[in-house]
Amino acid sequence: MVSSSAHIGLIGMDRWLGGAIYTQNLVRALRQLPAEESPRITLFCRRSAENFSEIAPLVDNIVVFQSLLDKLFADTRFASKAERVDYTASSFLFRDSAPSLGRAAKKQQVDVTFPVQDPYTRLTPNPVAWIPDLQHCTLPEHFTPLQRKVRDNRFSLLLTDPKRHVVFSSRYALDHATRVYGTPKAQTHVLHFTTVPLPDWFNDPAPVVARYGLDSPFFIVCNQFWAHKDHITLFKAIAKLKKQGLRVNLVCTGPTNDPRHPEYFPNLRAQLKALDIEAQVRILGTIPRADQVALIRASQAVCQPSLFEGWSTVIEDARALGKPVIASNFPVHLEQDAPGSRYFRMSDPDDCAESIAGFSQGAAPPVQDNSRHDARILEFARDFLEIVNLSCHTRSTSKQSPAYTVAGAHQRESA
Repeated sequence: MVSSSAHIGLIGMDRWLGGAIYTQNLVRALRQLPAEESPRITLFCRRSAENFSEIAPLVDNIVVFQSLLDKLFADTRFASKAERVDYTASSFLFRDSAPSLGRAAKKQQVDVTFPVQDPYTRLTPNPVAWIPDLQHCTLPEHFTPLQRKVRDNRFSLLLTDPKRHVVFSSRYALDHATRVYGTPKAQTHVLHFTTVPLPDWFNDPAPVVARYGLDSPFFIVCNQFWAHKDHITLFKAIAKLKKQGLRVNLVCTGPTNDPRHPEYFPNLRAQLKALDIEAQVRILGTIPRADQVALIRASQAVCQPSLFEGWSTVIEDARALGKPVIASNFPVHLEQDAPGSRYFRMSDPDDCAESIAGFSQGAAPPVQDNSRHDARILEFARDFLEIVNLSCHTRSTSKQSPAYTVAGAHQRESA
């Protein structure tokens, strides 16, 4: 049993939907633990806590922190730019990129702060870092030279500090970082994220399907429309199957704007028309989380064609709901190994079409037995607490040798 004596400061990640979902699921997982294991949690939110109202009853305290520039430029078009200026100035002047967070965390007397994503944390109590992935190395075309340089500098500084604890979302990400930056001097950990389903996720999904006027049966893809999510491979596969006489309906959820490639979504729309499958593909955009979950449950299978993931949230959602997955053979998808999965070669519409056809033409796949999922949730929570305890131990003792831990293993090995 892992000790629950630590007071954990969780930083609410709300800059992107995946980050907010990660925070929510980590809190819910920790609260699944028996009372004697459940830790004290303070949630720190920058500017606002509105994105975490659902988990507010599960944490002991919520602290909203703001820098001076946050206060001056909040709710203006300069807010994002002011935040970047604040980050740069604070890192240089205080060696802490978020001194307002550090001061708030110290005031709350937290034992550990997670997740931090840069090395400038002089004022932050016991910061545990998080590197979800190294997308900028694999897909550099989606980043500016400055963005790549900043990430490389940030990650290399984190990994070369022997006093640091750094969490990765997958074993693949840790191996990737080792190839890029060399053997870490920091103590590294692999923490596999797990979705914690809510009771109402298992309500009858039929009313939601009817409300959106969807044609059944259908497959679903729940990704933001960013270039690396590779919707086009899925669309071409559906077009190929149409030519073979097999009609496949697809529902797409997720934000439709790629700020890095604003032309991407309009081009996808044009491709749908050119492929003559507009009537088969319904793009719903961003919808309520409860509706998305209902549509996943109503679908034949979840499709995940992405070319890169840190740890795919939608695959974990599918696992929690007992739904099969059709995914590209990106290494992280293989590492997730969701029950009932079929894999196709990345960016290969023909292979993707074959995988879809297997579901469409064969017998309906059985509902997966997700009775093991409750145990996975507890493993997620306990593995996180083990990292917390190791980081607290490191802080209170002399220098230790680098090590990594892998979720579910509860063991330490030399790096």
